[in-house]
Amino acid sequence: MTTSNPAVEEYRNFVASLAAGDGVNRVFLNSDEDKALIVLVELFKSAKTVVRIFAGNLCQHVGNQRDYIEALSDFIERGGEVKILLNKFDREAALQSDLYKRLAYYMAEQKPVYVKQTTARPYYTNDESKKEVHFTIADSKGFRIETDTEKRTARCNFNNPEEAEGVIKFFDEEFEKEYAKEINLTELFGYGNQ
Repeated sequence: MTTSNPAVEEYRNFVASLAAGDGVNRVFLNSDEDKALIVLVELFKSAKTVVRIFAGNLCQHVGNQRDYIEALSDFIERGGEVKILLNKFDREAALQSDLYKRLAYYMAEQKPVYVKQTTARPYYTNDESKKEVHFTIADSKGFRIETDTEKRTARCNFNNPEEAEGVIKFFDEEFEKEYAKEINLTELFGYGNQ
């Protein structure tokens, strides 16, 4: 038997209302893993065409949560495209990850799922300390930008095309760089060259 936390439920309802808020451009802050999961699930639910993810390895924390994997899977099943760029990919951890098993399956099914590794360490240009950021961008308007990858604090918005486009431009340029190497998950999980 589980009990629900009223504060978490209130936050979940708040985030869902913003995600459904047709055109409302509102920045809100996000901290800790539970709240990160809530926002990321809503980003997958609200996305129509493409989700871009820049992360360390996605093998721990939120990327290893059932709700995250299911929301990402539902998005792919609706015809969505997923592009993932990782700067701390860990092959051994990936082999133990339910997320990567699922991504490998979709790649074997020739769904539009692309995973690459990079050496890039993105940060806000106005941040003198050059603190690394990770992010998820839904279509060309919604985002969660993790401004502290240790504390999991983030800036989020479900409808800010201007800021989202700037992050998309950075992501797409990095994704196409020569040093961004494809991670062949189908081979890693023994799907062969299907």
